[in-house]
Amino acid sequence: MKHVNHLAAEGYAFIPGSDYQALPDTHYENKDIFLSDLEQLKLAYESLTLDPYSPGNRWRGYAQCRRDAEGKLFFGHFTAYKQTKKYNPDTGGIIRQYPLLPENITANRLMQAILQDDIAFVEAYERIGPLEELTVGIHLFRYEAQCDAPAYSSPVWLHKDDEDVVFVHLIHASANMLGGDNLIAPNPKNIERVLRLENLFDTLVVNHDKYHAVTPVGCREPGETAVRDIILVTFQRTEGEAA
Repeated sequence: MKHVNHLAAEGYAFIPGSDYQALPDTHYENKDIFLSDLEQLKLAYESLTLDPYSPGNRWRGYAQCRRDAEGKLFFGHFTAYKQTKKYNPDTGGIIRQYPLLPENITANRLMQAILQDDIAFVEAYERIGPLEELTVGIHLFRYEAQCDAPAYSSPVWLHKDDEDVVFVHLIHASANMLGGDNLIAPNPKNIERVLRLENLFDTLVVNHDKYHAVTPVGCREPGETAVRDIILVTFQRTEGEAA
């Protein structure tokens, strides 16, 4: 509960990847199967689609998630994905369509364990209503940068999201990566904290109380490519403009 309380009090929480190390013990018969699912999850980033709505050299896939009465998760595109201009002046105001994440990823037990953990976190948080009244989004992002072509988010600087709670889970960051630091701020002119997700499953959770951003990603040497792979899991009340 300490991370839930920190989010409620401070507008963000950092969850070290070590906190997720219980996943193999609680969801797997043995470590080899866990490592196989982790490798499958990492390979998913090789088949993402270049984001046509953003110039930031980001590759992505997307799905939405619902939970039935038995607790089983199922996936699809249930509502239009649209952010408002208020929160995203770059690509807000339009419906964006992305390829649905394939079943071998949404059914991946490691992915499902992460989602169930995030859902339990939000249910303990209690501030945004029951899961049945929320749109749950799963975004796989790869930031892929060359030295003369950085990769960056949209919006690129301090902002808030339409979504009420956002989890940023690190899956991989190449050793030659520059940037990719997460910023937390009470307002657009005062950076409060800089966080760097470095280890597998290192996670940042944010709500609407603070501004946040991730710095552009670059690489250390000419001719190299740097990548940063994350899973973004978002929870948003279904009412309002940005369904």
